[in-house]
Amino acid sequence: MKRAQKLNIWQKILLELLWILCRAFALLPHFVRYGIFKHMVYALLCHILHYRRKVIMQNLRNSFPDKGEEELYEICKKSYMNLSEQIISIVSQSGVSDETMLERMEVINAEETDLKIGNRNAVLMTAHFGPWEACITMGLVFKRHELVGVYHKLENPMMDELMKRIRHRTNSQLVDINSTMRYFLQNKDKKPIILGLISDQNPAYRPNLYWHRFLHQWSAFYDGAEVIALKYKLPVFYFTPYKIRDGHYKGKYTMIYDGEEEVAPNVIMERYVRLLERDINENPHMWMWSHRRWKHTPPQELLSQKI
Repeated sequence: MKRAQKLNIWQKILLELLWILCRAFALLPHFVRYGIFKHMVYALLCHILHYRRKVIMQNLRNSFPDKGEEELYEICKKSYMNLSEQIISIVSQSGVSDETMLERMEVINAEETDLKIGNRNAVLMTAHFGPWEACITMGLVFKRHELVGVYHKLENPMMDELMKRIRHRTNSQLVDINSTMRYFLQNKDKKPIILGLISDQNPAYRPNLYWHRFLHQWSAFYDGAEVIALKYKLPVFYFTPYKIRDGHYKGKYTMIYDGEEEVAPNVIMERYVRLLERDINENPHMWMWSHRRWKHTPPQELLSQKI
């Protein structure tokens, strides 16, 4: 395991300057952040940089073969707008209280879900769909639990530290994906833990990857959520967000595994994939299409099958 890199004096100074800028930005009026800056970011990404335009359009063509180019381009533009909104919301998190974060991400069935979890450890699965960064507020919703947000450590140690500051919330902890199991085993009996995992991106290749039918393509997924849920009998919940207005969302949980049901391998992941696919089909612009999602080639026996 790589040791954490220490920041040099210049990185520390730059980190503090960036943190001050983020905090100052968060204090701007809502209409300035979302009415002006969001559209500036959109113009930069969509019309000036054409940020990963080829990747986005190819992903859309493969995922929606029945849609024409004009409709796909409209989804592409809306996805840029959604990404711009998430960038503004992420920076805005640096200067708002826990109470304000809860107002911006309301959970419709929080009490019902809390009762289903009880005092058990649990797994929360979500995706890069809508306000994925705001899901760190779930530690404020389920107060008897500690939310452990599993994330990929950024290569730049200064930016990694900045993002950890922005994401910090009461009753939550960020843990690098490579340290997740160790952290869980060391802390699961102290206070109930909810592991928050974003599981929709392309995993590292390994020979025993399981392939799901997803958006008209054979797709591999991170399956760590299922592995830990089955091993320790943890209930698993899927979170679906709905946009209300700029920077404000509602969401609800769907239980996809109760921690007791006898299920075959890959069933939990299949349930996750089906729910995510449903959400993407309903609101395709809310997913992050700029990710190079389909890097790996599935086995030849799958390629010969119709999806």
